[in-house]
Amino acid sequence: MRQTLFLLTLLLATNSLLACLSASQNRLFPLGQTTKGLCVVETQLGRSEYREKGKEVSGLIPAWRGISFFKIYDQNYKEIFSTVLDTIGLFKQQHYDSIISKTFMKGLALAKTYPDFVAATPTAITFCDYQESCSGAGLLIDTINNKVRIELPNKNRYDLKVLFDSTSIATNLLNYFSAYNDNKLSAKEFSGDLFINSVRQFQIGNKKLTVVHIGSGQTFNLVSGGTYPPGDEYQAKFAFTDINNSVFEEPVLHHGNGFDFYIWE
Repeated sequence: MRQTLFLLTLLLATNSLLACLSASQNRLFPLGQTTKGLCVVETQLGRSEYREKGKEVSGLIPAWRGISFFKIYDQNYKEIFSTVLDTIGLFKQQHYDSIISKTFMKGLALAKTYPDFVAATPTAITFCDYQESCSGAGLLIDTINNKVRIELPNKNRYDLKVLFDSTSIATNLLNYFSAYNDNKLSAKEFSGDLFINSVRQFQIGNKKLTVVHIGSGQTFNLVSGGTYPPGDEYQAKFAFTDINNSVFEEPVLHHGNGFDFYIWE
């Protein structure tokens, strides 16, 4: 585990040198479930600049690199199994879907080796364009009780405990916030700086799984006060019905850091 963290840090270290395109995303691509827990392909990627050898660069070309894992999580967001699938070298952002789809299929093949594996079926996806609330989910910041929650349309609320766990999938975002705060992070520090982008839904057996992408960052044109201006919620322009074709490029804010959070309903 220590070697994996070192390798990931080494791979993403160049981001600070390429500040214009610097961003990170830790994402979950659900595969299905076994009696052990939720099976996912997890990617931990950093964005920087792509430069082709021997060619003059006219403009910034965004590119990603990082590590992918096959993981199993229990219902309390505890990682109970993890193995590296790929160390992903720098690739142009335009190739995101094809590159990540290849590592996803490796993870799916591994999940299918479990005799009790039940595959997930994608059922719906919507994009909230980085707002605090949209039709699929809303963020609730409780500074009194020091809690950050996701509220779904059925009014059920789920604590974002990963925001207070430095070893969780939210590590990339927590490291960013910690760099500007010497004290222990609290709900107050996240107020006004967390937003929802995509909301995905899956059916796994008789269970419903919702995955919410949460991020922080900037845009090139900030409104007064520096907060991200509310955008328009929109539906995906691609089919989201087949687990074999469930990989997609998640939009990222300028200098953004994001992570996925799953909810069993």
